[in-house]
Amino acid sequence: MNTKRAPTIRSKLVLLVMACVVPACLVAILLITHDYQRARAQLLTNSLSTARAMVSVVDRDLASIESSLVALATSPYIGSGNFRAFYQQAQNVLQNQNSQGEMNIALLDITGKQYINTRSPFDTTLPTRNNFVGMQSIYETGKPLISDIFVGGVTKRPLLAVGVPVFDHGIRYNLNAGIFPERFERLLLQQKLPEGWIAVIFDGNGKIIARTRDMQRYSGQMAPPDMVKRLKAATEGTLERVTQDGISVHTVFIRSSVSNWSLALNIPKQSFKHELRETLFWLVFATFILLVISLAAAWWIGGRIAKSVHGLINPALALGAGDQVDIPPLHLREADEVGTSLMKASAMLQVAQHRANHDGLTGLVNRTLFNEIVNQQLLLCERNHTMLSILYIDLDGFKIINDKHGHETGDKLLCSVAVRLKAGSRSSDVVARLGGDEFAIVMVGTSMKNAKTVAETLVENVSEPYDLDGVTALVSASIGVAAYPDSGVTSEALLHRADRAMYKAKGLGRRRVETAPSE
Repeated sequence: MNTKRAPTIRSKLVLLVMACVVPACLVAILLITHDYQRARAQLLTNSLSTARAMVSVVDRDLASIESSLVALATSPYIGSGNFRAFYQQAQNVLQNQNSQGEMNIALLDITGKQYINTRSPFDTTLPTRNNFVGMQSIYETGKPLISDIFVGGVTKRPLLAVGVPVFDHGIRYNLNAGIFPERFERLLLQQKLPEGWIAVIFDGNGKIIARTRDMQRYSGQMAPPDMVKRLKAATEGTLERVTQDGISVHTVFIRSSVSNWSLALNIPKQSFKHELRETLFWLVFATFILLVISLAAAWWIGGRIAKSVHGLINPALALGAGDQVDIPPLHLREADEVGTSLMKASAMLQVAQHRANHDGLTGLVNRTLFNEIVNQQLLLCERNHTMLSILYIDLDGFKIINDKHGHETGDKLLCSVAVRLKAGSRSSDVVARLGGDEFAIVMVGTSMKNAKTVAETLVENVSEPYDLDGVTALVSASIGVAAYPDSGVTSEALLHRADRAMYKAKGLGRRRVETAPSE
């Protein structure tokens, strides 16, 4: 950075005082000319933005549930009729959805007959009809559906449902999640609305789904006719009305294009006026404080800035740790000097960290960092009850290439193999070179079966010929697969068992994949 012509701290302080005084005067003028009705309209606009954000939260929750159902609908257990296994799979989905007892999953056919319902034990006799209004449209359109509120056949309580088709030579079943309104009440309460505000979710017919006040009393009831009329007439808007609690409010509402539900924010008129007055008071107060502090402290701060900035240079270089630093010109000579020093220290640190944790030839993660990553992921797997697989890869015939064509060709081959391994892995997978011609891949959230499928593809990719500056090299790969928790619960155990499985693959003829046995 060029610091020769940068202004000094003293010249900047002159601009600082002007920057404090001029805006403060402008704020005072704006406060005097500020119109109450304009402020009221602005607050309603802000409230409508809040409503949009809250609708987005609800839509994201529904989309997450729908995505889980779509994935679950591809389960092979449905086609094979293994509903007991599918029941357990559905229970696992509920755990991932953090349902807290507010959801259940049911599998039904076109007649409404239920095959499983996670709300009841697997062997329980389930109702032969379902109250999910609109279920037939899933079979007619082949598209997911989000229902209005209805009374569940198993729970006998108000429910919402998200349903998706299950394709098996046509639409044979539908898979739906029954959701208690309390889930949406919890989402509303998490938004931490100002005291006195009431948030309400309505279904497509104008029935109340969830409410931040007196939820049990009003859930399932129709909104007042004037409110229903406005909800159906516009996708968003504002109105003044009296709530079912008898409170005079300003209401802002917005309808979701995803679920056709609507969300309304009821702002009591009394708190509305109070909030405006409070805002006005704090604006005036802040202007006064700004003027006093800026004028009293500007010169005192000037001397402290230079001393503090210069005092940071050596400590910053000595720290030798932290994230990469990229500091643009700060337009202050002393601050620019600190910025230059911080960037130098950061560059030195990044180089040192990369060399310590990566293979110098291929650029892949080395064994030390690989073990650290695996250990961290194992802690997450244990906490979240998820899976993890490790692929241990060894090249077949690499020594022959090295001996015949030299180490330089061997190094090029290793780099090409690293490129193919990364290309054949997901962005979330970590590929490492453990040493020599040995590599490893950790695949988070992947079962032994899926990891073996990936490994078989990698074997074929790695075994394709290599053109290394006119030299055609042929090697293959033997891969061993181990999975948490079946093969082990520590990185050492998993690597050891994957290594043993790899040697078994070599012993059986190379260019193949073997899986580690369960503990």
